[in-house]
Amino acid sequence: MEYPRSQAVLPPTEAQVRGAALLAPIALLSLGPHLALWGLPETPFPSAPVSILLFCGAFVLGVLLHEGLHGLGHVWGEASWGDVQFGVHWKALTPFAQCTVPTRARSYRIALALPGLVLGAGPLGVGLVTGHWLTTFYGFLMLVAAAGDFLILWILVGVPAGAWVQDHPQKVGGLVVADADAPRPASVSEDDLADESNADGETVSFSLLFFLAAFSAACAALGFLIALG
Repeated sequence: MEYPRSQAVLPPTEAQVRGAALLAPIALLSLGPHLALWGLPETPFPSAPVSILLFCGAFVLGVLLHEGLHGLGHVWGEASWGDVQFGVHWKALTPFAQCTVPTRARSYRIALALPGLVLGAGPLGVGLVTGHWLTTFYGFLMLVAAAGDFLILWILVGVPAGAWVQDHPQKVGGLVVADADAPRPASVSEDDLADESNADGETVSFSLLFFLAAFSAACAALGFLIALG
């Protein structure tokens, strides 16, 4: 079997770091407009224990649905449910839904974008129209959860829509395994990638991840103050 023609991947921890860097712009583009239109409510977050549990439960459910929507997007393409593996990158605490067979890049992109559109952009739009803060905030959280998907979409820019793409067995991103005019190629397994160099492995420390997340949060808070002003 031939090795993949090209890769558009990131190690899971690096993907988390870059996703954390997107926190501020996502906050400014989602929460900022709500604050400008409706202002901050007197009680922005649930305070009663039951309300807190319900909101946290909705978030956890959203994370699970996020991966399920990835799987649904792959199945809408050229894959089956048996071709989709669910799990967690424990080092980066990142859940994933991994398609183990090549699909067309157009279908791959739809599978990537589906959770952010349904769980993020959908509630965000409802919240902005109705002025319901928690709905807007939930959409924001789901968009943050989809930050890694946005990164993959970004690094796949330029890949033809008909090219064959498969999830990387070990990293975040895809392998471009064949051109658009090629027949469906065989799946790429971890054994096929065993000889790849580990020089681009996960070298990002947790402290750097925490710093970037804190910095993004501070920038977001500053943006909120500007919006409220």
